[in-house]
Amino acid sequence: MKLWLKVSLCAVVMVTLSTTACSLLLLLRSGQSNLNLAIDNALANQQIRAASWQSAMQTRLDESYGETAARSLAKYLMGQLGDSSTALLCGTDVIYNTTTVSPEEYLPVTAEAQQYIIEDIDDKTMLIAGSAATVNETRYRIYVIKDITHVFTGIRELAYSFAAISLCVILAAGAVTVFITRALLKPIATLKENTSLIANGVYGNRVTIAERDEIGELGEDFNRMAEAVETHIQELRDEAERRTMFMSALTHELKTPMTGIKGNAQTLLATKLTEEEREDALYAIDAACTRVERLSQKLMQLIVLRQSRNMLLSPVPAAVLIADVQAACAEQLRIRGLTLKTANDMGLVMMERDLLADLFINLIDNAGKASRRGDIIELNAHGGIISVTDHGIGIAESELDKLTQPFYMVDKSRTRKEGGAGLGLALCDEIAHLHGARLIINSTPGIGTTVSVVFDAEGAQYEKANQ
Repeated sequence: MKLWLKVSLCAVVMVTLSTTACSLLLLLRSGQSNLNLAIDNALANQQIRAASWQSAMQTRLDESYGETAARSLAKYLMGQLGDSSTALLCGTDVIYNTTTVSPEEYLPVTAEAQQYIIEDIDDKTMLIAGSAATVNETRYRIYVIKDITHVFTGIRELAYSFAAISLCVILAAGAVTVFITRALLKPIATLKENTSLIANGVYGNRVTIAERDEIGELGEDFNRMAEAVETHIQELRDEAERRTMFMSALTHELKTPMTGIKGNAQTLLATKLTEEEREDALYAIDAACTRVERLSQKLMQLIVLRQSRNMLLSPVPAAVLIADVQAACAEQLRIRGLTLKTANDMGLVMMERDLLADLFINLIDNAGKASRRGDIIELNAHGGIISVTDHGIGIAESELDKLTQPFYMVDKSRTRKEGGAGLGLALCDEIAHLHGARLIINSTPGIGTTVSVVFDAEGAQYEKANQ
């Protein structure tokens, strides 16, 4: 059953119960009031007639009157003082009765106090009121018989009217409740439709927030949930795409050395070579194996880094890090004829010392490959940013976003000639993320490149040297 229907039914049931209760209460009060009025009128009528008759009898009746004369006088006076609803009895004898009812059968009065009874007689509802009166030691009974059928008929008609009015009220309330409930719950139906769309893979839909009530808050929560789901799905898609590209690039990178190994091995097996040719083939196989080994080591390092999200960092002075990097790069820089210039105003940096040193060694190695003999490479630590700058060939802006992708190489022939595998910057990017930092690359072709590790990103910690 739909929610709007449940709410509407509950509202209709409540309206029905309340309307019925009010109608019954009004009906009972009104009916009882009308009945009491009819009873009071009948009792008053009976009391007046009984008192008038008794007074007249006592005034006119003489002791010389015999029983027959007394009864004749009683009948005469009742005829004068009574009406079509009165009756007079003496003992069991009916002296005067203009009605069709024998009241003594229903109300055998035995005392002078007024009594009454309501009885259904011949499809009519009759009210019989009576009392006893003693005149000259003779006991008489005076009755008033009133037809009060109209009172109960009025109550029934009033009940029918209340029922009709209640039915109209219930139907109107039901229609209004359905309309209002559907209007109020329409945003929930919209949420349901959007939920179905998300379940079917459509993640871009959002609901419009019209009111700032509980349903509006639910809509806001839904939009946040949809945004989170869409972001997560996009991340999964991006990750799947990266893995596909990674495997494609890995396959491509392995294909070249494996082809060389296989070709040289087949040559050694199938062809009679001179000693020099055999040595060249073996050297080629060794170089290809070395490249595969280096590639596997870098891959393993990259995988380990991506899994090491809870690495323990400790405070290390930036000067110590720079000294480690200088010592590690000194020989390669000397061979290439390059100079490393450093500057530092940072204090402590939260780091894993060996990993962060490896990051900057990689960056300086890349800078050295892009530089000319005699160039200066700068390693600067300032304001939460440690950067490596070279004045080499530079990189086109269109290539910058791809540099941290595994196996991506701007100049593949030069990279392979230098013994690279295209994983250096990917490793650097992972190391930076482990330290809560960002890797930012700025480059201008023909002028040089600056790679910065920004430690003031969320989660990174550093301290200025003068603090």
